[in-house]
Amino acid sequence: MIFLCESQKRRESAEILFPNLKELDSKLTETAKPVLIIVVLLAALAVMIATGFGKIESLWVVFPLSGIRISTLITAIVCFAIVLFLQRRNTLKSLYYALLAVIVPLGLFEIMWYYSAAFLNGWNLRIMQFAALFGWVLLGIREVYRKRPLRISLILYALFVFSFAVWLGTGFKFNYLGGPSFSLSAEVLNVVSKGALFFAFTFHIGYVGSGKS
Repeated sequence: MIFLCESQKRRESAEILFPNLKELDSKLTETAKPVLIIVVLLAALAVMIATGFGKIESLWVVFPLSGIRISTLITAIVCFAIVLFLQRRNTLKSLYYALLAVIVPLGLFEIMWYYSAAFLNGWNLRIMQFAALFGWVLLGIREVYRKRPLRISLILYALFVFSFAVWLGTGFKFNYLGGPSFSLSAEVLNVVSKGALFFAFTFHIGYVGSGKS
């Protein structure tokens, strides 16, 4: 009992001597949460690759049901982390917004990529297959349409539109897993346009509810 009283007194004395100590402690706690989530996510990814559940082949990480570009995976993790940090005061909402920061741009890009390729190559439209993905895109738009984008988001949105238009104008060639040839220009346009869309939406949704414009 005496020990507890002395401990309480020391804490009260510390708060008097360092009035910002409590605020600093709160900020450290807020920062630790997103860091812990990212560490767990990276550890899970490392375990999947180490156990052979996911395999690295050329530019892709291949899982049993699908493959994803390494550049896309890295971009998704970085954007997820950025939103977690920007929204760190809202624990549950930060996870929700961070997931949207990955799913929405990925979904929108895949829809635009597939239907551009379908139009140019005569593929099936697969409307039902992309309907659910489009629902996520609409959900993301609902979350941000009232929020004026930051200047960096506007620049990145413009870069996405420009690079995607250049890609279309130059024949819309693309690389795929197991493909017979590799096009450097197609890969650069893919990475630039996708990355621009990812980061534009990340900074857009990352400041939702912050009051910053």
